[in-house]
Amino acid sequence: MPRAIEAFIDPLNAVVDFFRGPDLPAEVRGTYRRHLSYVIFDAAAAGILANAPVMAIKGMGSPDWQMALQLSISSIGMFLIIHLGGVMAVRRKMPFVLGPGAAYAICSLLMALTDNVLAFLILLGCGSLFEVILRPAVTAIIRLNYPVEVRGAAAGEIRKWSSITFLLTGLCASFLLDRVADSPRWMIKGQMIGAAALSLIGYWIFSGIKVKETLRGPRRRVTLADTFTQSWRIISTDARFRRYLAIGFLYCFGGLAYVSFVPVFLTKDLHFGYVGASVLIHILPSTLAFISTGLLGQWIDRVSTWKAWSWIRLGWGIDPIILALTPLAADAHVAAIVVLPVLGRLFRGAVMGGSWILWWQLAVNHFAPPGGDTTRYMGLVLFVNGLSRLAAPLFGALVLAQFSVVVVLLIGGSIVLLTSALSAREYARERNGALPPTMADFEGHSRPEDF
Repeated sequence: MPRAIEAFIDPLNAVVDFFRGPDLPAEVRGTYRRHLSYVIFDAAAAGILANAPVMAIKGMGSPDWQMALQLSISSIGMFLIIHLGGVMAVRRKMPFVLGPGAAYAICSLLMALTDNVLAFLILLGCGSLFEVILRPAVTAIIRLNYPVEVRGAAAGEIRKWSSITFLLTGLCASFLLDRVADSPRWMIKGQMIGAAALSLIGYWIFSGIKVKETLRGPRRRVTLADTFTQSWRIISTDARFRRYLAIGFLYCFGGLAYVSFVPVFLTKDLHFGYVGASVLIHILPSTLAFISTGLLGQWIDRVSTWKAWSWIRLGWGIDPIILALTPLAADAHVAAIVVLPVLGRLFRGAVMGGSWILWWQLAVNHFAPPGGDTTRYMGLVLFVNGLSRLAAPLFGALVLAQFSVVVVLLIGGSIVLLTSALSAREYARERNGALPPTMADFEGHSRPEDF
């Protein structure tokens, strides 16, 4: 074949592969189609809801401190997860997705019915609470229905399409808000109703997945004592997982300390409007996530979870540091007010999808032995996330009150960069100790105390 034709066909094949998706076994393709459809509808709803903080600031007159409410309220759900994870371990998983999913949609609907900005943000936080509660069940369903060798590829591909859907919906929603910026009340209400409808459709599609689970023995009541006993068993016997939780807490704390105030920084310090803020907060990172996440998912299947985390956390931590430097650099050159935020957001976008699928869906499989412990381990991950969601925004608010958003960004970014270094250290520790390098290798072992 002539080289000119080969040079043309190779990029063309790469484009075809990008849109074709992963090569999955026939028995999981039905799950994949429903999973993908659900995530696309859920991402469309999330794209609308992602503009809610900016709606509250610019359209409803919210004070800056209320931006921490969403994360603080959603942290309550993560404390409940300790018990719910134990209950899910011995029950069918799908009801634990559909019940909270319906409540999440109802919160979006109620946001359309209120003109009180405090109630609006409280409902946004409550919706996030319910959306968090269902995640251990989704993680367990993914583990039950996908072979370990293709979980990362499937999750990465699905997250890729989620990113582009989120991008387009968020951009469209922000464009419409900008068009009615002087009187956005009815546009805000209409978008909240749309988000509720999209969520309900997504969860209805997901409900059609036939979960490959077999529950042993009669159904029994799970008490708080049972769940805390099981949680203590995990914490006390699994040193690897203890280290994962500790580093994960720092990672979440650093990221959540500043993230609530990025809309404030962009709209008040850098003077971006709805579209400009939406592009930097959501659209630009989601565009790069669309390009990178499918490949990241395949990469995650092949490498150590710790190695993946070290690179992902590096990219995540660079972003707020660059943002913090923007006002200083803009004094030297006016172009920096656009160039630096774009650069920072590109670093975030490059790793954003990988962070999501590792933290919320896959990385726990590198620590939890197959079986009922999946939701128990995931419950502990979410509990740690809940601690950081409660403490980090309040810490960020205190730093903001004493100093500035720039200082919040610098501190948060530095903590995230520290977790990148700690993850690299754990990767070196496990590699030198000849421990299972990948999730597929780990699932060949049955007891966490083996490691």
